[in-house]
Amino acid sequence: MKVTINGDWTATVAGEPLAVVPRFDFRDFRVHIGTYADAEERSQFQLDTFGSTEWLWDTPDELRFDRESRQLVGAEFRLPDGAADGEDSGRVPVTPAVRPGGLRADEVRDFRMDTTTELCRAPGDAVLTFLCDLDVLDEPLEARIGIATGTALLIQDGTVVG
Repeated sequence: MKVTINGDWTATVAGEPLAVVPRFDFRDFRVHIGTYADAEERSQFQLDTFGSTEWLWDTPDELRFDRESRQLVGAEFRLPDGAADGEDSGRVPVTPAVRPGGLRADEVRDFRMDTTTELCRAPGDAVLTFLCDLDVLDEPLEARIGIATGTALLIQDGTVVG
């Protein structure tokens, strides 16, 4: 399966999900999935990989890929500023089931990945869903690609939407 990000960058679902356990950074309101432990290691990780990244005062979500294999090697997601109300959160579908898988970039180049804008919370905060827009809930999801433990990309019409 091919997935598209921001309309012009594509990757293929291939390989294994990341073996790194996601961790919350409450100071920066991010979820990190990467092998780096501090700011210095993160800077080196950024230099050694390609993908979506920050530009002057811009804070997009990030997917990072190995330059040689083009396989996904890390990700960072910012917690959305907006929280959906209970009624909208209740509309988040539970299907399709999560399929574990990695991503392989179709080409080596940097791209932009917009941050999600809506946080949907399941009862008891058992599941947090970050969506690009609440309009995503108006159509069925095509796939859930489990890129790491407890972390899946939501795909609708071939595009990453959450």
